[in-house]
Amino acid sequence: MSPPDEPPSRPNVDTSEFFFEGGGLSALLVHGLTGTPYEMRYLGERLAAEGIRVRGVRLAGHASAPEDLGQVTHENWYQSVVRGFEELRGYGDPNIVIGLSCGAVLATRLAEDQPEAVSGLVMLAPAFFLPWRQMLMLKAIGLLGKITKSLYLHNDRGSDIHDQSAALIHPTCKLMPLSAPIELLKLSAIVRARLDRIKQPALIMHSLNDHTCPAQKNVDHVMHHLGSAQKRAVMLDQSFHVITVDSDKDRVVSEVLGFANQFRAPQRRSANA
Repeated sequence: MSPPDEPPSRPNVDTSEFFFEGGGLSALLVHGLTGTPYEMRYLGERLAAEGIRVRGVRLAGHASAPEDLGQVTHENWYQSVVRGFEELRGYGDPNIVIGLSCGAVLATRLAEDQPEAVSGLVMLAPAFFLPWRQMLMLKAIGLLGKITKSLYLHNDRGSDIHDQSAALIHPTCKLMPLSAPIELLKLSAIVRARLDRIKQPALIMHSLNDHTCPAQKNVDHVMHHLGSAQKRAVMLDQSFHVITVDSDKDRVVSEVLGFANQFRAPQRRSANA
């Protein structure tokens, strides 16, 4: 099956990476599988409005044609996260990492890999588990090997968003290579086994009405296995999966800001002040 020539994103929506100036704290924002930086932009803008430095990365193979996603692995996604994070580390302020869905899993891997540099971790609708039927199907299909890069799933329903006005403008990947969710399963299995190594303060947010990543299964597992002494789960009830753009988006902003403020470093005075 051949993918279409047109990219999956909609022309009236900015799906590019973003950077907003700030100081005292840096935040790395990581979108989800088949998503784009757009789904993290509202949160990023609100954090920047409060003076936080923000970097929103684009994962390798995303915001492009479907065949591009089929040519990358979860290691390529992670390298996109690391590159963005290294940019923020150069400013010398405390850093937090915030991920949505697959991005939450990648953010957790970063927190485990660089514990001295990541001060806090925010997991939004983490994708450590998919619905069990999907997981079984993907594991079986994964036995086909490289051919999964050229097999595609049709998405006629759009993104898992409750707010219809938000859903109508949200960039949607119409075709997804089967290799992509299989790579997510591999990544999730690796990071799940390391959750006890995470010691940073953590905030987990998930919607009870999530149709993509079962809320209770994911949150219960994270809260039980995460090694953090300070960890808090917030359950939402007005949104579906993409909580950063959905009906609870302002609640997400409020909770993330409250969590982030504990890590702010005192602002440095300039030499001419």
